[in-house]
Amino acid sequence: MINDILNDTLNQIGKTIDTGVFVNVEDGIIELKDTSNGVGSSLKESVCAFLNTNGGYVICGIFENERSTEYRVHGFDKKKENELIDLRTKEFKTHENILPDLSDYIDFDYHEFRGKTLAIIHVRPVSEDIKFLKYQSKAYERVLARDKVISKAKELAQQEYKQELEYSKEIKPIEGATLEDLDVDKINTFIIKINETVRKESVKKDIEEAKPFLIRRHCIKDDKITLLGMLLFGKEPTVFLEYRAEVDCFVGDDSSIARDKHDFQDDVLTLITDSFRFIWGHIKVGRTAANGGQSEPEYPERLIREVINNALAHRDYTINKFITIRVRPNEHLEIKNPGSFKAKMLINDSSEDIHVRRVIPGIPETKNPKLASILKAYDKIESQGIGMATLVGVCLENLIDVPYYEIETTAQMINMVIPSGKLIDDEVEFWFRSFEKYISDKLENEFTTEHKKVLAYFYKSEKLNERRKYTILLSKSNNHFEVIHTLQKAKLIFEHKASRDDTPIYVLDRELLKVDFSKDLTSLFTKKYQVQKELLKTEYNALDAVQKRVLNIIYRNSRYNQEAIKPTLITPEVYLAEYGKNIDPKIYETLGRRVRKICEKYWQEGLLSKDDKTKGYNIDFA
Repeated sequence: MINDILNDTLNQIGKTIDTGVFVNVEDGIIELKDTSNGVGSSLKESVCAFLNTNGGYVICGIFENERSTEYRVHGFDKKKENELIDLRTKEFKTHENILPDLSDYIDFDYHEFRGKTLAIIHVRPVSEDIKFLKYQSKAYERVLARDKVISKAKELAQQEYKQELEYSKEIKPIEGATLEDLDVDKINTFIIKINETVRKESVKKDIEEAKPFLIRRHCIKDDKITLLGMLLFGKEPTVFLEYRAEVDCFVGDDSSIARDKHDFQDDVLTLITDSFRFIWGHIKVGRTAANGGQSEPEYPERLIREVINNALAHRDYTINKFITIRVRPNEHLEIKNPGSFKAKMLINDSSEDIHVRRVIPGIPETKNPKLASILKAYDKIESQGIGMATLVGVCLENLIDVPYYEIETTAQMINMVIPSGKLIDDEVEFWFRSFEKYISDKLENEFTTEHKKVLAYFYKSEKLNERRKYTILLSKSNNHFEVIHTLQKAKLIFEHKASRDDTPIYVLDRELLKVDFSKDLTSLFTKKYQVQKELLKTEYNALDAVQKRVLNIIYRNSRYNQEAIKPTLITPEVYLAEYGKNIDPKIYETLGRRVRKICEKYWQEGLLSKDDKTKGYNIDFA
């Protein structure tokens, strides 16, 4: 069970013990417990929280003293292992007061560390039709590094959702399908895979022997093959499921579809593998100066795997349409999925000048809880998979640009678009440079990288919302509480009127979105024209796009940053706006000369002032 996450955690604990420099290792998926006195209530609350949230690891046998910031390794007494095993069947109840068998969700292992034996509990999240589990009449969830009691309102919402799932399409029978339409080799491949963690099931010699296993996994119901069974183990799934067992992949735009298209038709596990291979084989791979020039793909491998997995796990199988995956190298990855968001997941408000279109993460949405649960067991959807909140996290790691959704209501399709690049790109850097003093003054403190990431996310979200795209809501509960609180206190962000009590929607200080100062510049031109009629011969409205853009950049920088800006810093921003990201050296050099001439012209005519030291330009407001 020891993996990179656990290895890193134990190494950090070891460093703390050796050096005395405390590193807090507990977070949303790691919990330490001192079990000197047995398996207590605190440990059970943590397991309950992991079951109800995103899963995690409980390391038993290490005491964390937060006051003195130290770790003590006491180890776990193997004589108490029955208390751990009881976690599977004797501690956690459903809303209906039933004790479910959680053997598929809780695994155990021992690990030697610093001369002591630790017990490690690996907890996977339960499927949506089981949530929320309770320990001693209270349901818990994991919020950051703490176990919190789930609110009654959230419990009620989950109960309503579970009622919807009772009619889930995934466990309805497939007409005309028999046991002979299932592939025993596929069943055994699945069994071998899930046995890699803890042996739970023996391989089957034939379909008849596999029948009890298939019934437990909801692949057979009332002696009929369910949609779930056909999706997972069908010999020829498309015969019965048609487009629901198909993923169409292609590269580039519509003009190149015939050349670079591949249609995959098979069971859901094979579709996941084939789709990943297609994307991984067609995305751009560059080189980075870090780590000796190692290769760096456009998207992290874990992200690609998880968005494919989730697309197949959560699509609406009542709709007989295929999933479409389009790779546009250097631009974006898009996955078009049959289905729709629940109305309660969407915020679409245009009652003010600020139009917000946000998707609320964390609301149960899967239409196929049993399929999602099985894929978790198969390790196709990791316990810490790419949900919406985690997709935001990858963006805030600056590994992708802001993801968004296009919702085709009539066609019943959701198109998820993941732009390549970075959250903090050239456009954002230019924006920050212009407003750096304004932002720093409001913060009354250092303008940190974390501040920049969150502001950039809000900035790009608003731009996308204006284009009728939905972005994922970023809130204090998305692990950004302190940063958002600081920005809100500094009045750099504020709550939109569409906010709900439990769902605040943040938008930017409107000053930060000012990019067009034409009105102010027109007034300045008029003023200078009256004073220096012979020198300033052109009205602002008669200028071309490049001239206006140069003056807007200088005006913005002068007003909000109160510093002179050099032509060499103006040119790349103008180039990006006029020609895009791809640099043509000849065009760039020509544009650079033109920017210098524009600055020089308006300095000579008195509209701009020049800093003799930096050779930069300011608007002359006098």
